Amino acid sequence: MKIFTRISILGIIALGILWAIASRMSPDNSSGVSAPALPEAPTPTAHDNPSEEKARPHPLAIASLRAGDYPSDGFILEKTLPNGRNYKQSIVSYKSEGFKIYGLLTVPLSPKPPQGFPNILFVHGYIPPEKYSTTGSYPTYQDTLAQSGMITFKPDLRGHGDSEGEAVSAHTSEKYVVDVLYALSALKKYPDADPGRIGYWGHSNGGEIGLRTAVISKDIKAYVLWAGVVGSYEDMLETYNEKIPFLKDSLRTEPFVQEHGLPSENPDFWKQIDPYFFLQDIVAPIQLHHGTGDTSVPVELSRRLKEELEKTGKKVEYFEYQGDDHNIGQSSGAAWERSIRFFRDTL
Repeated sequence: MKIFTRISILGIIALGILWAIASRMSPDNSSGVSAPALPEAPTPTAHDNPSEEKARPHPLAIASLRAGDYPSDGFILEKTLPNGRNYKQSIVSYKSEGFKIYGLLTVPLSPKPPQGFPNILFVHGYIPPEKYSTTGSYPTYQDTLAQSGMITFKPDLRGHGDSEGEAVSAHTSEKYVVDVLYALSALKKYPDADPGRIGYWGHSNGGEIGLRTAVISKDIKAYVLWAGVVGSYEDMLETYNEKIPFLKDSLRTEPFVQEHGLPSENPDFWKQIDPYFFLQDIVAPIQLHHGTGDTSVPVELSRRLKEELEKTGKKVEYFEYQGDDHNIGQSSGAAWERSIRFFRDTL
């Protein structure tokens, strides 16, 4: 009898222990003792989903640049310079992605038209950043345009002159295009400017930046490109690469190209960033100038762009200068006369 009583007591104790354990484990536990919290599942990110990350367009892709926002508070006067022949000039600044970008602004001394002056966004070509200066680079070029009765603004692209930021490759980075799009927004806010009459003049790399800008923005009404790097990526990297001294020894070996391969190897990627696949979206007329003796940028690039623009029914004027160099130095008088006439007709 005593043995049975002991067994019964032990059984009751065991049942109590089991009940206590079960109470702790039950989600309906009302004993006040919290069950251990389970770790929360991590929030998925694009990095955790390679396919989603791959689907995002590259920052240099036309779709990315079109989707961007480039607001501006306008120009800030940094320094007043002596007047030119018939224009005043000053160094001004504006912001691009938070960087302070400087530039040379010229404004006609003649009375302001009711709607404001027509404007030219003047984009320089490649000059080693350490040799570039706001007033010392392209002085006669900008002076010629300034004397024609139009506002001109030449931004010192990031990393050039006193502009903040690092200099980049115009061929594999979107940053110079971004600087130009912010400059465009700043110029549109300038009180003496007619925001509906803005043209673009670009030389060499400035031509490449201009072509990209032409398929992104509809706010520029006319483009004049001198000796522009205006071929497709296939032209620059494969077809005419041996004729482009500054590209053949550097561009193909850049990490960007090493990562993505050549256009013939990875066409889907290059089609996203190549303006040639968006030429049908251009709304502004384009005028092209190129010397046949250009040893820096082959004339074939401008010829190719002319042909492709004509195929898509776009307005294009094309001028070749026999034997002339990269700066069209021998025929600059004729080239400027044609350029200024074009701007007057289109703006």
